[in-house]
Amino acid sequence: MRPKDAGFTLIELLVVIAIIGILAALLLPTLASAKRKARAIQCVNNLHQLSHATFMYCDDNEDYLPFAWYDDPDPVHNNFYNLLSPYIYGDAGFDGYGDYEDNVYACPTRLDEPLPDDQNPFEVSYGMNASNSVNYPNDDPAIVVHKLAEAQANNASTRLLIADVSWPYNHPAITVISTNQVGFKHSARANMLFYDGHVAATSTFQTNNVILSF
Repeated sequence: MRPKDAGFTLIELLVVIAIIGILAALLLPTLASAKRKARAIQCVNNLHQLSHATFMYCDDNEDYLPFAWYDDPDPVHNNFYNLLSPYIYGDAGFDGYGDYEDNVYACPTRLDEPLPDDQNPFEVSYGMNASNSVNYPNDDPAIVVHKLAEAQANNASTRLLIADVSWPYNHPAITVISTNQVGFKHSARANMLFYDGHVAATSTFQTNNVILSF
């Protein structure tokens, strides 16, 4: 019989440490997978909120869609993030820099990616269909954008509204469905919002029917 005040033997301690190590090795992949799924779900929720904001913007602007981006160097005003900010945050303030990385505008997976090797000091998570503008890009997009009814009249479930962007692109306008612009970052899938309001996690093998042009 071991004395009552005896501690663990070295062999017992090593066995306990080995068991803990085995359990940790088994749990870590599961925890990592759960983290990836949670981030993907947050991204989907962001896109749903961007969908609601887009439709409210159209309601207030005679059904005209927001433009994705236009040819102006000022990031405070040249993109759809600025146009949708009043509907998401209740004010018109958008700084063109840090606001790209806050709340609804930020995909958590994107924020873990490196900045691309260019002059952009911010990380853009989502890009809008550049074809919203009739002649992308242009100097006065407010009068040359399509209407929501036009976008929804045909192929609303396959016409892209907003999607994850790839980290090298880092741009709020999507002109082509390719890995150069669309970010397939959620288990090799990109979260895509369509004009009927649904969001789908789409792989590169499922993009043949995705429509941009009007």
